[in-house]
Amino acid sequence: MVLFLTSNIGGIKKENEIKIPVEFYSKNDFLLNMKKSLKSNKKFVLIASNPFNFEQNDKFLEMDIEALKLSGLYFDKYLILDNRNKSNISEVLNDSSLIFLCGGNTYIQNQFFNEINLKKYLKKLDVTIVGISAGSINSANIVFNSPEEDEDLSNPCILEGLSLTKFNVEPHFNINNDNVIQMKSILDESYNRVIYGLPDGSYIKDNRVYGNCYKIYQGSIEKICSDNESFLLES
Repeated sequence: MVLFLTSNIGGIKKENEIKIPVEFYSKNDFLLNMKKSLKSNKKFVLIASNPFNFEQNDKFLEMDIEALKLSGLYFDKYLILDNRNKSNISEVLNDSSLIFLCGGNTYIQNQFFNEINLKKYLKKLDVTIVGISAGSINSANIVFNSPEEDEDLSNPCILEGLSLTKFNVEPHFNINNDNVIQMKSILDESYNRVIYGLPDGSYIKDNRVYGNCYKIYQGSIEKICSDNESFLLES
């Protein structure tokens, strides 16, 4: 298995307030490294963040299919995993070449992943997995889901994850974030674990980060990598 923990991988842009598919980011060699990691082109699977929103999920899959093609990636099959086919999870995931763990609401996605016992199925696969935002957060063993608004404080911020990685990441990280609730939560939790802040366009592959990255630990924030650079993270 090859795992990418990402924040934003491109593939979509707004034009006249309409979202259209575009090529995935080549920044920090993301697209190049994703292509190199693929062992086959049998099946692409998008695993939903909201298993109930079928219309949105179908639209996301449609956009990803076009973005993949624009990026020079073609597969024999393209599938979405949500509540419509969760009972056939083995069949859906079997022979997967590339899996995207969708971005969205981290808590709702986490509940879905645990409900279908996704961890058990993914660990059997020799596949490339790309976690996108919430998907990256939920890839950890112990998930830290930072609250963004007051209403998020009613949900637990420590969750059981997929155990695909030991790294906790904070996607869309902005060192100048003025969201007091979120930044206080991140800094408080950094006394319990290291959190890696990933701005858009940066990612972690295996034990190495590519592009801008901040190490948040013991209440302090340290920049450890810049764009067009890579840095080996502590194991």
